[in-house]
Amino acid sequence: MRGHLGSGLVAHLPQDEWLRVQDTGIPVRFEPRDVLLRQGDTTQHVHVVLAGCVKIVRSESDGSCAILTLRAAGDVVGDLAAVDLQPRSATVTALTTTVTRLLTGPQFRRFLTRPAFAVGFATYTVSRLRASDAQRAALAVLPVRERLVRALIQLDRESRHADGGPAIRLSQAELAELVGASRNAVVAELTALREAGILVTGRREVTILDLAALSDRSHGFRPELGRESPVTG
Repeated sequence: MRGHLGSGLVAHLPQDEWLRVQDTGIPVRFEPRDVLLRQGDTTQHVHVVLAGCVKIVRSESDGSCAILTLRAAGDVVGDLAAVDLQPRSATVTALTTTVTRLLTGPQFRRFLTRPAFAVGFATYTVSRLRASDAQRAALAVLPVRERLVRALIQLDRESRHADGGPAIRLSQAELAELVGASRNAVVAELTALREAGILVTGRREVTILDLAALSDRSHGFRPELGRESPVTG
């Protein structure tokens, strides 16, 4: 199973470096809802995502949690703990069937001693930080409808790249967490989009029927998916 490899770390590495990464470690396959990494764990391994899509969720001491971002084919998760040797900062869970290459902490750190990889990883990390700033600004100033529409466009693209299917496999509560809104507000916006014939909803599932119409409701927004947060476990 191969995913779309047009963004993420792969976009910042020379091809030979990316091929070395894919030849290192062991292949691992996850099904939807399988946990790749768990917040608080002291493990150091890294997952290089070759196909599929995962969500990154951070839980707080008061019991609340939030979806911080998504990662997809070409991305890396778990790299923070591999670099600073601190406990995992978030939980990473598969949204679709996901294939990764699992590298141990020492294996990943050896890559960081390679100049070409180190430069690519640095620019990848900076791109995540910039996208995180943009995401925080969007949450602060954009209305719920705009935030939801942008998220749905991004999710649709990644779902199709992950397994060829159009369904977005997130619950309404998870969508609310992702866009920083109440569940009631998200339900109301989804209802309006459904009544307009733009999408259909099911249990833990949204399918976009008219992507062009959805994009029109977000001023022609075109995504560079899933780069909203630097947190990757």
